[in-house]
Amino acid sequence: MTKKDFFRLIIKLFGLYAFITVIFSGPFRWAFLFYGADWSSLISVAVIILLLFLLLLFLIFLPDKVIGWFKLDRGFDNDQIQFQNFNVENIIMLAVIVMGGIIIIKNIPSFLTHSFYWFKSSVQSEAHNFTGRTWGTTDNYIAWASSLINLIIGYLLLTNYPYISKILRVKSNNPAED
Repeated sequence: MTKKDFFRLIIKLFGLYAFITVIFSGPFRWAFLFYGADWSSLISVAVIILLLFLLLLFLIFLPDKVIGWFKLDRGFDNDQIQFQNFNVENIIMLAVIVMGGIIIIKNIPSFLTHSFYWFKSSVQSEAHNFTGRTWGTTDNYIAWASSLINLIIGYLLLTNYPYISKILRVKSNNPAED
């Protein structure tokens, strides 16, 4: 398998995963956007949804363009991926890196949203509340702290993956598995 094939597979799988996630969870989350909205907001939401679907379809059907734009297949010593050299410790390291990345990607939007609402509520008075909801309840602070803690955990997983993989590695009695 070449590096380009590997990145093509990863981009297509990510695009497919994101597309399925948007299809099955999107309508339930988008319903609140249409509550009491005027035509300009409905049009802007429709344009955003259309752009999101186009981006995901682009990732699924044209991953070579993404690889070319970001030059993902350049800068490696050789073009082939050798899976023979992939032992248990390397697989665990890769899994820890992927888990840390997923944790960070899933929690950045929540943290930024809560930070934005906290900032807006600290700047605006209660009479000019822009969301119709109040900020400052215990649930808001718990969700904000949870997303911050998850970001820290994801960062620690990404920066300490060799040490974590050594902790997670189970020693086997069969030396042929190494």
